[in-house]
Amino acid sequence: MVRREASTNRLYQLSLARPVLVPLALLAIAVFLRVVDIMVLPLAERWGEAFLHKALGFVLVLAYLWAVGQSVAAIGLHGRRVGEAMLIGSVGTVLIYVLGFGLQWLVSRAAGKQPALVVAATDPKTGLAKPGVTFALWLLLGNVVNSSMEEGLFRGVMLSHFRVRLSPWQANVLQAVLFGLWHLAWPIRHLVAGRIDLAAAVSQSVIIVLGATVSGLAWGYLFLKTDNLWASWTAHTINNSTLNLLHIRTVDGLDAATAVLYPVMTVGLVALMLWTRLWAERLQMPELEPWGSGGKASQSD
Repeated sequence: MVRREASTNRLYQLSLARPVLVPLALLAIAVFLRVVDIMVLPLAERWGEAFLHKALGFVLVLAYLWAVGQSVAAIGLHGRRVGEAMLIGSVGTVLIYVLGFGLQWLVSRAAGKQPALVVAATDPKTGLAKPGVTFALWLLLGNVVNSSMEEGLFRGVMLSHFRVRLSPWQANVLQAVLFGLWHLAWPIRHLVAGRIDLAAAVSQSVIIVLGATVSGLAWGYLFLKTDNLWASWTAHTINNSTLNLLHIRTVDGLDAATAVLYPVMTVGLVALMLWTRLWAERLQMPELEPWGSGGKASQSD
């Protein structure tokens, strides 16, 4: 498929003139696909993975890049300094979980709960769990597609576009808040299905939105400081895959002591930003430039 010439492309020029509005329009389409997948069909409860809207969402990102005459390199999916970028994201994320699971295990052991680290394929959003390698591989595939879609849209497209009008921190906070709100679909779905009451839905919503917002900040900062989306893609994929496959089992059951793990993860994601800054500066990684920085954007908004 031949890409359109960006310099004379009307949609590309619109993306420069309206760098906040255009990503929000893409988000609206992605939200519609998410609502249909999770609320209407809902395929996740049968498949164990909300795969449809993730795949279509990534296709949406690719279609947008084609329409504006750009390649995936324009949103950070390129090979420049990719090894160093992925190393920063992966090592930092692994350290978070080593500490998190370690503390969870120690606290459970001190309480006499007989903890053990186990591998079990589960989807924490739907509660679906199946034995065997096939379901585990299906969840891993879903995580790859999910990270590609969410990193492509929220970090690759949104963060680079928002930087045309906003400072790095303002752009990062905006995309992270939108990323947090994106995760409201699951508490709403559980409420509509009658699995939880309104009070529980509100409680879950606050926890999920705050957690996803902090994650979005950390992954956005990875992209900002490395100019390589593979850094945040790697961190995101490791994060989700770990939650799907690794668990602490106690006498109370699987994942019964996550009250220790999740606060450690939150603090760890904040620390990941410090880790990213340290190594990005030490390795002299390039920082993300605003969308279309090679051309001149219109000053109207």
